[in-house]
Amino acid sequence: QMVGAWDVLGLFALSAVFNTVLGEELLFRGLLLPRMNKVFGKWDWVANGVLFGLYHIHQPWVMLSLGGLLFFAFPSKRFRCSWFGIISHSGQSIFFIFLMLGLVLGLA
Repeated sequence: QMVGAWDVLGLFALSAVFNTVLGEELLFRGLLLPRMNKVFGKWDWVANGVLFGLYHIHQPWVMLSLGGLLFFAFPSKRFRCSWFGIISHSGQSIFFIFLMLGLVLGLA
């Protein structure tokens, strides 16, 4: 059913870019993380990761994982750069785009 559904693949890719980069990472790591330092001090990255997990309450596997803490919040805090979180968070989206590409091309 997905063979030749390029519009679905394009819509998913567009959604992934806007959600991952512009939505979640720039909100949590670019905007909130620097401001959380005033309240949580050196543990601001932990609070940011917990808040990120609570934001994903609809996805219990994300909520219970430490990915938000270790792969997104800590490197962004340590190097004071949102790109670490953006790149690691985008890995999931790129993986699913390739899976969908296989479906669209009829390889799966």
